[in-house]
Amino acid sequence: MATTAGNWDVLIPTKIDNIAGETRDKLYGLWPVAPFSYDAGYRTVTYGNLANAINGLAWWIDNELGSAKDGCILGYVGPNDLRYIALTVAAVKTGSVIFVTSPRNSPAAHRALFEKLQCTTLVTTDPMPPPAAPIVQAVHPRVLTIPSLDEVIHKQHAVYPYHKTLYDAARDPLMVIHTSGSTGIPKPLIWTIQAGANQCRASAVETHQGVQSIESFSRGKRILVTLPPFHGAGVTQYLFHPFSLDTVAIAPTARGIVTAEGLVEALKQAPADVALLVPSVVAELAQQPKLLEYCAKHLQLILYIGGDLPQAIGDLVASKVPLRCQWGASEVGIPPQLMPMNLGPTDWRYIQFHPSAGAKFEQVTDSLYELVFHHLPAYKENQPAFAICGQQELAEYRTRDYFAKHPTIPDVWSWQARADDIIVFLNGEKTNPISFEQQIVAKNPELSGALVVGSQRFQASLILEPANAKDVGSTSERAALIERIWPSVAEANKAAPAYAQVEKPFIMVTSGDRPMIRTGKGTVQRAATVVMYADELEKLYQDAEAVIEEPGNVTHLHDNDAVTSAVRNAILSVTGWPSLGDSESLFSRGLDSLQALGVTRALRREFCFPTFGLSTVYKNPTVEELAAILLERQAPVSNNGPMASLLSTYTGLLKEIPVSKPREYTPDAPVDVLLTGSTGYIGTYLLDTLLRRPSIGIVFCLNRGSDGGRAAQTRRFKASGLDTQHFEGRVSFLHADLSHPKLGLADDTYEELVSRVGLIIHNAWPVNFILELDAFRPQLAGVVNIIALSARAASQILFVSTVAAAGSAVNGQPPPEAIMESLSTPHPNGYAQSKFLSELVLDKASKDLKLAVKIARVGQVAGPVWHRGVWNPREWLPSLAGSSIYLGCVPENLGPQFTVVDWIPSDIVAQVIVELAENTAKFEMGAQVFNLRNPQTTTWAELIPAVQAASQEFSGRPLDIVSPNAWITKLQESVEPVLAAGDMSSVVAAADKNPGIRLYDFYRDSLWSEHGGSPPMSISKAIKASPSLQRLEVVSLGWMKKWLDEWKNTTPVAQR
Repeated sequence: MATTAGNWDVLIPTKIDNIAGETRDKLYGLWPVAPFSYDAGYRTVTYGNLANAINGLAWWIDNELGSAKDGCILGYVGPNDLRYIALTVAAVKTGSVIFVTSPRNSPAAHRALFEKLQCTTLVTTDPMPPPAAPIVQAVHPRVLTIPSLDEVIHKQHAVYPYHKTLYDAARDPLMVIHTSGSTGIPKPLIWTIQAGANQCRASAVETHQGVQSIESFSRGKRILVTLPPFHGAGVTQYLFHPFSLDTVAIAPTARGIVTAEGLVEALKQAPADVALLVPSVVAELAQQPKLLEYCAKHLQLILYIGGDLPQAIGDLVASKVPLRCQWGASEVGIPPQLMPMNLGPTDWRYIQFHPSAGAKFEQVTDSLYELVFHHLPAYKENQPAFAICGQQELAEYRTRDYFAKHPTIPDVWSWQARADDIIVFLNGEKTNPISFEQQIVAKNPELSGALVVGSQRFQASLILEPANAKDVGSTSERAALIERIWPSVAEANKAAPAYAQVEKPFIMVTSGDRPMIRTGKGTVQRAATVVMYADELEKLYQDAEAVIEEPGNVTHLHDNDAVTSAVRNAILSVTGWPSLGDSESLFSRGLDSLQALGVTRALRREFCFPTFGLSTVYKNPTVEELAAILLERQAPVSNNGPMASLLSTYTGLLKEIPVSKPREYTPDAPVDVLLTGSTGYIGTYLLDTLLRRPSIGIVFCLNRGSDGGRAAQTRRFKASGLDTQHFEGRVSFLHADLSHPKLGLADDTYEELVSRVGLIIHNAWPVNFILELDAFRPQLAGVVNIIALSARAASQILFVSTVAAAGSAVNGQPPPEAIMESLSTPHPNGYAQSKFLSELVLDKASKDLKLAVKIARVGQVAGPVWHRGVWNPREWLPSLAGSSIYLGCVPENLGPQFTVVDWIPSDIVAQVIVELAENTAKFEMGAQVFNLRNPQTTTWAELIPAVQAASQEFSGRPLDIVSPNAWITKLQESVEPVLAAGDMSSVVAAADKNPGIRLYDFYRDSLWSEHGGSPPMSISKAIKASPSLQRLEVVSLGWMKKWLDEWKNTTPVAQR
């Protein structure tokens, strides 16, 4: 051992063979005999056993793969036994590499990891373990069955030769692990042989001046390793520390995340000196005195890694058994860490990095510092980070882990949060929720998790996860749980800044069938859990903001004294102040942002005033000013109030974005594109158009689907007769949430977009004319986040807007191809208003941040004409045509909005948008606007014959031409008998045959409204910039027949 253990030119496969040759019976590790129980005791594994198992599996790989083994990546999922490590080292001997993936990954994560690695083979056991099945279903790999454990250990195998040194093999892959995925899809990491050698050196580094290293407490000891062998810290204990620290690894059973009870069971069967635990097990020990007492008697030290502990819990455990924190990351390894002198008994969470680690701390807030590793020659032999594939050329590695200084001891630090944990509210305030969450869980044993949420909101909310979901299945049980938990929330609020406090209406409980998503080490995946509960959170905020449509306590809205008194009382009830002068400034008095929200809600409810906004409180911060606003209620009720407030909010966020710097492009090089909403109606044809153009490189498609929209996109392409062959190598589908900072993407993915994307086409938007403007906040936040990416990438933005944002005629003139600033411009619905506000935000971003921005205002989009594909039958015109055939009559006109038909087919509008995006016109300050409609116009009267012919063909009867009023009356009469029956299933069935009944209100109140007509949009700029728009033909009877035939094939058209 002495001849090779400390010589890192001798690689791990050779070390194992050498030790097995010199001291074959030397103990390497212990594994439970039974995979799921400690009752049968432990199996002793010597270096002789290990070397034999490695040789046997190396020959097995050689036999299965032959010459194809060289450089081949093999995924592995199996029980926690010796084969994990033996197979990893065997692969190194054969020139292949093992990818140890977490069986707890989602199918989408498995698919993304295997695709990224181009891994097409999965090695697993017989019988196949349950976690392997989702991988097989998601990835469809070739499956190889590894020999049984008994065969691997007990059958004698010839030595598989391996003679490489570090000089020969430094860049060879050692293993593939992946990040935890706590902020999104995990990232694969290929550790090289050099990275492994550096980790061994780092673990064995010498210390001076009497300071001990954390690693020295493990030297020569038996270590109970509760982290799984697919986790970076677990791999370190099995693959590196036995050689650098002469440790003996003791494994737990394969029952999943280890519990405190399982820890003690393992210690009884296989005594250990040190236990390496995840924080959840330490927290369990604090709550179970008997188990903690056993550990105190049988362990010299508890090390925890992979998260943080509440101070009170750690203090309790540390009072019984020495407790220390150790820090590590998959991208960095476990740097050498010191045990500072002069630490107090409650300083167990503090660490100090050895100088050779190259660790530096850079301040990010008043109290938080980011840990950064610098890539310098003096440190390189102790830094695995810069020997991991893809990281070798980095000048530094930013961990995005935030630490706080020790209050008195210099250069000593405690971990506080991940950068992604930090919540940034819409008002720009920031908070670290970790200590709040820890306090809630620590004080409530009936909880297994707590998550504070609030990014892109004005206020925080709290998600609670009960330890036993069966106990809180009903609404009343969940309400009772919240009441029991509330005292600890109120206590935690006292230590939180006012703007980050959680109010009771903003607390929700997880459902039993959807526990919080966790990583392999048990840490809650914050981003994934928030996405999973996105709908419930949205409803939580909406319900908390809801105003009951009943008169408030003030009935005399024109009585100045009554209104003033009600305003004052509402403010006092929120703030708890004993008194308040009518002219006294609320903010001078000490009103904080959370209280301002409370005052806003109180006044909304008191005056039954749903549109009363927070900005009104900020602009009118006295009782008398607020009373005056409420007395003149008609003014703030106008639609412009909420729009002005939101415009102020989202343009204000632009101040946080640095000015864009010019980007150098290689002439004639393909441009990589980011496309949002690629699976939508226009998005499908946008993606197809982009892929057909040689000037376009990779297309990054950002969609909400867990697979980034790949499955939906494939279905849409096939339905439209489009070719999917370009997906491979040309398209990267990314699961994203545009309302989240960095678009909800993992750090490395976001940075890749920053470095590559030259054009952003922002097309994603919910088409819903019923939702109020406030419901589009996530989309407005998404626009700001798109701008932030564009500013860093110095990429052009093309925003797909709508004709509805341009509203009606301006002084009788057509809507111009220009930004329109009057808040009364858009049509009075949330969809149009949100697009209009986005145009203004983008225009300001272009001017302030020097961004190239184009806006394509799209008119009525029809079905495709160049391709197969159905014009969505649920849209207003297909529904009108379907109901006309059902009713036996068709309206003679389409109302004042469509006196002329200037529709653009969906596949052609995609072509036009891409041409506008690629147009190389000189950069202009401010957004360039292009209105898109068909320059060749016709009328509905010219197209009615196509509908009449379809009726004759589909139902065998003629179609009368009637007035809109007569058609609306017939539509209403057709549905009244069904509605009277009160059977919802009958209504749904009727709507399938008579689709217009779904849009009855739209036809009655909007389509044939007396208002809303305007001349066709001005399109001179768009025609000049788009050859396809110049060549566009008029909407013809032939096109109408195509669309009608396609509706017939997808929608039942029945006789009455």
